[in-house]
Amino acid sequence: MFNVESLPCLQRALCFITISGVLFSAFVFYSLPGAFLPLYDKDRGLTSVWTGILIGAGPLSYIFICFMSALLINTFSNKKLFLTPTFLLGTATILFSLIDFIRNNVAYCVVGISLRAVQGVCGGVISATSFASLVSLYPGRVATVTALAETVLNGALAFGPFFGGVLYNVGGFRLAFAIPGIFILLCLVPEFYLPQLTSNTPNVSLRQFLTVIFDPWILFAGWHSSACQVLLNYHIPILSPYVERAFNADVVWSGTALLINCGTICISAPILGILVDRYNPYVFVAVSSLFLPITYLFMGPIPILHITSSKTQLLTVLALLGFFVPMGATPILIVLFDLFKMKNNGELPSYARNTLVSLYCASFPIGAFIGVTSAGIVAEYAWFEWSTGIIALLFSIQSIASWVFCAMVYWKKRRLEDQQRHPLLKSPLATEVGMTPQ
Repeated sequence: MFNVESLPCLQRALCFITISGVLFSAFVFYSLPGAFLPLYDKDRGLTSVWTGILIGAGPLSYIFICFMSALLINTFSNKKLFLTPTFLLGTATILFSLIDFIRNNVAYCVVGISLRAVQGVCGGVISATSFASLVSLYPGRVATVTALAETVLNGALAFGPFFGGVLYNVGGFRLAFAIPGIFILLCLVPEFYLPQLTSNTPNVSLRQFLTVIFDPWILFAGWHSSACQVLLNYHIPILSPYVERAFNADVVWSGTALLINCGTICISAPILGILVDRYNPYVFVAVSSLFLPITYLFMGPIPILHITSSKTQLLTVLALLGFFVPMGATPILIVLFDLFKMKNNGELPSYARNTLVSLYCASFPIGAFIGVTSAGIVAEYAWFEWSTGIIALLFSIQSIASWVFCAMVYWKKRRLEDQQRHPLLKSPLATEVGMTPQ
């Protein structure tokens, strides 16, 4: 294995650019159908429930493989974990363009869900390997590189619906998937020249892996990141029908709205990452928890506010959402590292770091799956305005829990840091005689 810390700055930068390019190309598929698939499925006679399942099949398989990616990263080289899933992802995306030939809706759904599942598995491995490699490249700037990776990822999520909507209008369903698939396959060339960046510890047992994952405090921190992603993804499968009904706007306008939503993340996330590395990450989590449900109440807006909806109002809410979601999600990886180190004498072995990175990566598709799937189901019974308002009110419960969590963890962290600076405080003799640090 290469000594990552000895790599020249230029080589580190080239590795970062390569990994970012792969991550971007891989995640265009993730949101690509968001702008046009609801309308395409509607023309085929499918309900929004099936559209939600088709879009959500990728995140669902992504969830499973992200949890298991830590075991893969600890066993195989990062080059293998980039090359293999990239080839499969490109192939599956191109094959997805061909299901337009299937006229039977049952067969269409079965094949489509299967291919989306393959895409999700490949995307999950690429995502976890990318984050683990970047954290290894810049171990002292976890929030910054995490935010930059999220910027790339969300740039792909923002570009996907817009790019998909344009390709769909120009060449239809087949072109909308064939072109991105070709771009993904082209990433194989720069991937071949990547050095080994992650630490392999193949002797790590499944029990050690599960012990890290299923710690209640770690699970709650990961869930908070997922809850933020629910708000970011809930409106995706139901936005196009809503803007068509409310504003008589076409699929390109919906794609542009989603572009603004995720584009704001691309602008704000790097700045937030730098700030999180310098200041208290728990403050950022608490502040975002306050403003996220308030912002989402205005998505429709919820009818009890008696505010008339408009394009400007909707775009403003999507832009604000793109600011507060990374504010809540970016610090979570540092929080996860803190939680493990607090229970393990300040130690963070490579297997634990890779496991926590995988958990953090899994939190994104968990939220995405819950968001898009629940939206497809709720859309059958409630208008866009009511359903988004109810989701905002439910998130308020998560906000209260996150404030308590942040206060407790930060207080415990400060107390442990004080004990490390003044080890005499941990001595029974020091406690008995009432010694205090000078």
